[in-house]
Amino acid sequence: MRTRDFIFLGVLLAGVSCASNAESTTTSESGDTTTLAEEPTTTAPTIEETTTSAAGEAVAGEDPCVLVPAETVASIFVATSASAAPGIARQCTFTLVDGLVPTVEVFHYGSSTNWEEVRAGFEENRSGVTEVPGVGEDAFQPNDAAPYEIVVRYLDIIYSVAVFSGGGPEVEAAILELASAIAGG
Repeated sequence: MRTRDFIFLGVLLAGVSCASNAESTTTSESGDTTTLAEEPTTTAPTIEETTTSAAGEAVAGEDPCVLVPAETVASIFVATSASAAPGIARQCTFTLVDGLVPTVEVFHYGSSTNWEEVRAGFEENRSGVTEVPGVGEDAFQPNDAAPYEIVVRYLDIIYSVAVFSGGGPEVEAAILELASAIAGG
């Protein structure tokens, strides 16, 4: 049930973003960075600022697969290897081999200028939120998924790190460590 609700929320947020910025274009260069140029509108902000991924590369933040190298995810989740694949709900699925969990999801929720709207959506649809200090500029856990999901605002992006199968203190610590690593911590 949690997975379906989370995907629905991600698709809903992606749909709202697409509806307000139908003119946007995305250009990828060598699979390492993604640049997003959006035409300004009266209803949505532009996303042209650049952020820095955990690998120290400049990224626009639109493609969650470029926010953190698969090797970093594998290391944090004690896996022998990991592969990254973009998903349909603005997420990157990291598939782990012999790790603490089989998969780790990193979702992209848009520009940080939409933080209040994203947070309000989680508060209303996900049983409220609990603050997570020390990660990014702001962070919280949706109460229906805590401690297995963290939503973070960092520079010009909002992203989340989630695990939908597996659990325990080691997994909780790994989720927090990955969310912090993406935010440069």
